[in-house]
Amino acid sequence: MRRRKAGPEASSGLRDAFVRFRHTVAAVEEAKEALAAAAPGGRSSGAPLAEALAAFDECLGEARGSMPSWRRPGLDEVWGACRRGLEEAMRRAERFRLGDTPEGYEQLYGELADLMEPLDAFAVALDRFHELGL
Repeated sequence: MRRRKAGPEASSGLRDAFVRFRHTVAAVEEAKEALAAAAPGGRSSGAPLAEALAAFDECLGEARGSMPSWRRPGLDEVWGACRRGLEEAMRRAERFRLGDTPEGYEQLYGELADLMEPLDAFAVALDRFHELGL
């Protein structure tokens, strides 16, 4: 994520929220990387799926814990979408953990992408911060 220089219209409270948002996003990105490590690639069979899911959950839990720190008026819509995205990703991971193991690489890749999809809300939130001058 590239950081823009804050415009004059950005308040110090908004700048603080953006710094805290970036902390949340770092945890979300770490979660996605942990989950993606389960995907086989090249000569690697990928990380064990159970370990990748545990790391995904742990990182998403950290992100969820940091959410209140960047909640501000004017960000309620994107904040709520990010919160719902986290909850949905965690719900999908739990359902995945309790379901059947994917058969083959293609099914696994699709399942991993499905687990991460709700986290796209953070890209929308980043766009909102940019609209606000950050």
